[in-house]
Amino acid sequence: MRYLWPDYVYTSRGWQRDLLVALGEDGRLAGLQPRFADGVTFTLPEGAVLEPLPGKALLPGFVNVHSHVFQRALRGQAQRPVSGRDTFWSWRQAMYAEAQRLDPERLYTLARATYREMLAAGYTTVGEFHYVHHQPDGQPYSPPNLMAEALLQAAREAGIRLVILLAAYARNDFGQPALKEQRRFCDSSVAAYLERVEALRSQGASVGLAPHSVRAVPEDWLRAIAAYSRQERLPLHIHADEQLAEIESCLAACGCRPLELLARCEVLGPLTTVVHATHANQQELALLASSQASVCLCPTTEGDLGDGIPPYRDFLAQGIPLAIGSDSNTRLDPFEELRWAEYTARLRYGERRVLVAESEASPGAYLLACGCEHGAAALGVESGRLEPGRLADLVAIDLEHPMLQGWTVESLLDSLFFGASAEVVSAVWVGGRQVYCR
Repeated sequence: MRYLWPDYVYTSRGWQRDLLVALGEDGRLAGLQPRFADGVTFTLPEGAVLEPLPGKALLPGFVNVHSHVFQRALRGQAQRPVSGRDTFWSWRQAMYAEAQRLDPERLYTLARATYREMLAAGYTTVGEFHYVHHQPDGQPYSPPNLMAEALLQAAREAGIRLVILLAAYARNDFGQPALKEQRRFCDSSVAAYLERVEALRSQGASVGLAPHSVRAVPEDWLRAIAAYSRQERLPLHIHADEQLAEIESCLAACGCRPLELLARCEVLGPLTTVVHATHANQQELALLASSQASVCLCPTTEGDLGDGIPPYRDFLAQGIPLAIGSDSNTRLDPFEELRWAEYTARLRYGERRVLVAESEASPGAYLLACGCEHGAAALGVESGRLEPGRLADLVAIDLEHPMLQGWTVESLLDSLFFGASAEVVSAVWVGGRQVYCR
């Protein structure tokens, strides 16, 4: 047994001083034990190892719910002028070009470096929304999941916890066949897609289902994938309501909006996470709330692509859990991602304290829940809180970092989310194993 002894540990009771964090051999938290009680020092069990962490505070590891890791290669490369309006749709062409350059080795190399960057930022789990499956001409690799296996190998070597959200893709848009650039995303049938899901699961991978969007996946596929999700109790993630053009296409083809179509196809439920929901209306939000689905926000990517500002207050009013994702990986910093969420909410409503108003005790407490607990639930991972029995995914914060100068116990979370960056992360543990040290 190993015991970590930081200055402070963040638990459901807030910051606690001189608390020993016991790391079990099974990769879970074995206990939280006061170092001193009633003037008596806790005696460690025989053979236990004590690791003092002076000047450090421990948080739960952050959960990156939505990543397209290959898009990390576009960082700083897709900001130059284009002919006409520069929007999500023009950016998509640059993304397709990068996707065409991928092979298993290039994907593995890029993913390993990016996953290490995530760990250094404090992310301990990533949901990888993976859709570059096949060869550029659409022919499957041998084996068919070779690209997914490259991601799994990269994650193992980096040390991050990976949930591979295997994307289903069938077409370009309603009534339109896949473009040449999309062929390597597409499976020949929903049965072929589910066979690949089964193959990954048989290898012990943590897998979620990810019909790409209502544009890319027909209704019969949506119904089949949703049924499999319910049967196997697997998370289901899908992009929806990110772009106004997507909503217009759905209305024209199906007579309803994207989230209404998902409800019609029985996709929405407690296992479902909708990515973005930027332009969801009140009727759609009510469907999300009644189905107990969650929403993943990706503020740095949504800002980069000019998607719009989500209806944060309506999410809160409906009680919809919010998580975060780095999406295109233009930035990897959970503090920045969550700060952007709050700041863009303030810009939308012209008031301060929007998301943070959900926690009276500490404004940063709700942001921490979005970054940790809600994200873990969205991926079906037993982390997100520091309590016995949960996965020992931890982040150490350097309390002596200049960014945190002047912190107090009462203001520490607020200092982190409104005055610091991932540079304050000094060490990271995944499953009780230290995988990063600054």
